[in-house]
Amino acid sequence: MLKLRNVHVKYGHVHALRGISLEIQKGQIVSLLGANGAGKSTTLKMISRLVEPNQGEYIVDGTNMLKKSSSDVVKAGIIHCPENRRVFPQLTVYENLKIGAILRKDKKQINKDFDRVFTYFPRLKERLNQLAGTLSGGEQQMLAIGRSLMGNPSYLLLDEPSLGIAPLLVKEIFEIIKTINQEGTSILLVEQNAHMALQISDYSYVLENGKIALEGQSQKLKNNDRIRQLYLGA
Repeated sequence: MLKLRNVHVKYGHVHALRGISLEIQKGQIVSLLGANGAGKSTTLKMISRLVEPNQGEYIVDGTNMLKKSSSDVVKAGIIHCPENRRVFPQLTVYENLKIGAILRKDKKQINKDFDRVFTYFPRLKERLNQLAGTLSGGEQQMLAIGRSLMGNPSYLLLDEPSLGIAPLLVKEIFEIIKTINQEGTSILLVEQNAHMALQISDYSYVLENGKIALEGQSQKLKNNDRIRQLYLGA
């Protein structure tokens, strides 16, 4: 289990997270919803140890992760797929994927994970020697997720996987996210597309101004009047 308790994060005078608590059980997809500036990406950065909390607890499977570095977090199987893809544009698809496994030593399993990524995203195999910067936005998103999978995550942190890509491709990527979860990876999904996020997740949290405003089973939240008005256009 990945658990945050009473986490506060400040950027100077800006109080970005105001005592949030959340959990990801093994095998779950948990979605984190909210408007721009609500603190969603800050939460992922804090989990990845890219941002230091001012207060709170961060525990994974009984280990205090606040004593760990960002590279320790990756070694522990917590992999962050950032917003806006952040592929290395001057490197090939293959080189980008290889970077995802840079801390790993298990060469046989790395080769299996290449095959796994190509099963999810056949287009990446077709473009293996193509520069990442020449891919379409959707293909770059596939590459970003594939690179994250090369780290062999137990917990995958996905930040806005649908951002800036065509609706048909969004549906495909969300189906792949479901498959990744069904094959054993727990997922924390930050997503503006609340309808898709609630549809595939088990449990959801709604952030407002750095606080958890609502939480519950995703199917129940889909029928919550406040959620419907704010995020589902009802």
